[in-house]
Amino acid sequence: MSALVLLVDPNDFRSYMVKKVEDKTGYHLKVEGDLRWHVWPQLSILAGQMSLTAPGADSPIVSAENMRLDVELMPLFSHQLVVKNVTLKGGVIQLLPQTQAQTAESAPIAPPDATQGKGVPENGSAGSRWALELNQVKISDSILVWQRSENDTVTVRDINMTLERTDDRAADLNVSARINRDQRELGFSMDGGLNLVDFPQSLAVNISKFDYQLQGAGMPQSGIKGEGAFEAVYQRSPQSVHIAPLSLTVNDSQITADLSATLGETPHYALKANSESLDLDALFSNSLDNNGGSAVKNETPRPVTSSANGLSDALDLSVLKSFDATLELSVGSLTYHKIPLSGVSLKAVNKDGVLTLENATAKAFSGEFDAKGSVDGTKAQPTIALAPQIKHIQLGELLKTLGYPQTMTGQLTMQGNFNSVGSELTSLENGWRGSAHLVVDGARLHGLNIQQLIQQAVTRSNKDVKGMDNYERYTEVQRLVVDTVLNQGQVKVTRLNGASELLTVAGTGTLTLPKQYCDMNLNIRVTKGWGGKSEVVNILQKTTIPLRIYGPWSKLSYQLNVDQILRDQLKSQLGQALDKWLDKNKDKQESKDAKKLLEKLL
Repeated sequence: MSALVLLVDPNDFRSYMVKKVEDKTGYHLKVEGDLRWHVWPQLSILAGQMSLTAPGADSPIVSAENMRLDVELMPLFSHQLVVKNVTLKGGVIQLLPQTQAQTAESAPIAPPDATQGKGVPENGSAGSRWALELNQVKISDSILVWQRSENDTVTVRDINMTLERTDDRAADLNVSARINRDQRELGFSMDGGLNLVDFPQSLAVNISKFDYQLQGAGMPQSGIKGEGAFEAVYQRSPQSVHIAPLSLTVNDSQITADLSATLGETPHYALKANSESLDLDALFSNSLDNNGGSAVKNETPRPVTSSANGLSDALDLSVLKSFDATLELSVGSLTYHKIPLSGVSLKAVNKDGVLTLENATAKAFSGEFDAKGSVDGTKAQPTIALAPQIKHIQLGELLKTLGYPQTMTGQLTMQGNFNSVGSELTSLENGWRGSAHLVVDGARLHGLNIQQLIQQAVTRSNKDVKGMDNYERYTEVQRLVVDTVLNQGQVKVTRLNGASELLTVAGTGTLTLPKQYCDMNLNIRVTKGWGGKSEVVNILQKTTIPLRIYGPWSKLSYQLNVDQILRDQLKSQLGQALDKWLDKNKDKQESKDAKKLLEKLL
């Protein structure tokens, strides 16, 4: 072997390698510096800087600091070079416009089934063998730069890949790398196999093991990690990718999916995903903790209003214009912002920049929820429209989960229409307008008994009546009907009506969501619970008493002026009784004298 190494100069094979690569692929190989032998543990040719350039391209698509070619010994005796393995270290793979193959303007246009590169036929029957003449290709410590669009470039770092032939048209694959993007890092590794039977028209990949970890902005401290397996098929014409079945763990959640993509000027994606259990709070706990961290210190915790991914409320929805898509999602149990949902089903379609939410349904808080809507990403200021429906949800549980005090409880049913305003699309307090019709069955206003307020105020000013001996610490209404208008955190109550065995209520007012403040003007009629003189009780049962409730939700205040109302009511009742007596005795002198006296008094 030593004599052979001395007799054969590896530089004699330089032009042979360049021609061989160009004949097989159409690409131009350039090897700089001297080639030299390396005999242990494998007879190899070592090269310095190398590059591989596509026909007509301005820059190489592949370059590397070092290249090693493992060669067979026996062919060297006849001055032939047979390469078994290729190893590249410190490689840079550039998928950029300037590295792609270019056709000269004067070149003839090839028919559709013509070869795109020398020695690479469209069908894979004869030409697919060229890709697997090598036993092994190994790439280490390398970088991939992929420019997907003019302002969108993805960089994959620390690439270590081994491709080892198992037969003429199949190979085992082992690869690991990491991707940095938007202050996040995705590290992954996978093992599997390649099927090149129909290459280059199509390529099939079977990944038996896939491990990943995602860390960075908006992620939990320990990141998001998991493992999975999938099969993928790439089709060259029309250009498409189909991944199915995809089985993936995401921390403690398990997801199965079917993903397909038809690529082109406007790519189309289709995703069907299923999961028995999915905890989004565990996946985005870092951002949720940041947004809601003040809840421990404040008496009334702030509701969560920013997006779960920890990014700005100003969402960039113009990306919807760059692709079409369909989405079908089914989750047995889902947790989001501490809201436990079950039976989650979602179907959405994105077409020409307009995302249509065809249907979204779920069960929560002993009730049901469904919604339809749309997202228009074609406008300079993208807009969202939602039409939610809520049926028989426990209002107290909902308020508690959202971080609001449980001032009111009951079974909530709602129909609404809402539209986004401005750029704060994820902020309920600032970014939305709309209206809603609400019905609360078994409504209870906690911490305030309106019947008690009125009856105690009346009994203090009138000893002829009395209220109840014992009161609950809440006001109960059998059914409360409310119409509201939302305008960027300000809720205007345009109608409020309710009734129970003890009272009726009607009114209007406002609720301020950012400050958790209310100002309601109510008209109350207490129909039961009175005792005392029957004539006074009858008057009180028919009297409508104004009540203003205002202040922070956690500490409500009230304003009640019973004395003037009672005086006016008694005056009215007395006047009506005297009018009847005067009318009955209008011809008598006593009546005329009494009328003059009343005119002076009243």
